[in-house]
Amino acid sequence: MGVSTTSSARPRKRSQTWFRGRAYSAPRLLEAFFVCAGSGVILNRSFLIATGYPQIGNATLHISHAIWGALAMMVALALSIAYLSPSLRNFTAVLGGFGFGWFVDELGKFISRDVDYLFKPALAIIYSVFILMFFWFRHLVGRGYDADDAVVNALASLQAARLGALTDRQRRMALERLDALGDGSPFTTDVRALLADTPASPPLPPNRFERGQRRLLAAYEAWTRTRSFVPFVTGLFAVIALAVLASVLQVGIDDRFRHVWSFVGTTAAATTTVMILIGGVLLPRNRLAAFRWFDRAVLVWILVVQIFLFDRQQFGATLGLLAALAVWALLRSAMTIEEQRVAAVDADARPSGSAGSASAAPAAT
Repeated sequence: MGVSTTSSARPRKRSQTWFRGRAYSAPRLLEAFFVCAGSGVILNRSFLIATGYPQIGNATLHISHAIWGALAMMVALALSIAYLSPSLRNFTAVLGGFGFGWFVDELGKFISRDVDYLFKPALAIIYSVFILMFFWFRHLVGRGYDADDAVVNALASLQAARLGALTDRQRRMALERLDALGDGSPFTTDVRALLADTPASPPLPPNRFERGQRRLLAAYEAWTRTRSFVPFVTGLFAVIALAVLASVLQVGIDDRFRHVWSFVGTTAAATTTVMILIGGVLLPRNRLAAFRWFDRAVLVWILVVQIFLFDRQQFGATLGLLAALAVWALLRSAMTIEEQRVAAVDADARPSGSAGSASAAPAAT
């Protein structure tokens, strides 16, 4: 079946085609970029502190790590321009994220007259850049999808099928969203028919990372069914709440709460504690809802409390940020597992005659 090139839509201006067709994978990829960028800054600074700030070069030259960051971003951008494979986006998100982290870590040299890497306000400014980036990424993925998004992602699924990288879950999601969001045009109908007739690619042999990931997933799911799960998670986040409160109160006592930032930091720490308490209450009854409250608490910890601590402690707050990012990454992984579990339960409960199930591929293993 050939795909019709006609469409009932009116012709668009060139600028109206730029920001169309958002990827369903954008939340995951932008999150990977954000985490890798933050990790790049933290790991780089930690390495320099531990090794006494070594330099690559000689009496004349100094090879700054901003150069390696720019090189990594250039490679990621060039690959994303040169290749259409959807699978490549995972690699470019990770490489580009680390590259941006290495580049922005040199901000102190760019904004100080004496080209000082240790310029005191640099860390707070870098942190502010990450906060702005976080909210921008949330804006990019926060809006609902439309018919253009559904069709373009279905076409990306066909690309992945040709390259042997179409997963059953990706195919099913693309079909369900085409049914829900499609505009009924001949082009959309033809694309859906092509995708419905295209089988998922045979699963590739798992690599070492995927095998480890599956083992961790199986261990996590087995652990969630034990009696120790709820008390351990509740206790862990209780310790986090106490540690956040203690760190903020200690700094606040040291400066006698003379600054507005002390009030803001203390309020944010108290808010983190309240959110963790709500999550702890919900955890025995609704795991996903509890995780979402924990996620909000960790975000307040990262986005507000850590700025306050960086303003006061500089490098001493780096370990706290590293711990916060680790907790956030683990929590987001657990939330993804729980969301998939809830989606699977909903799919099993859906009537067999519904439109979504009629278009879906066999359930993923």
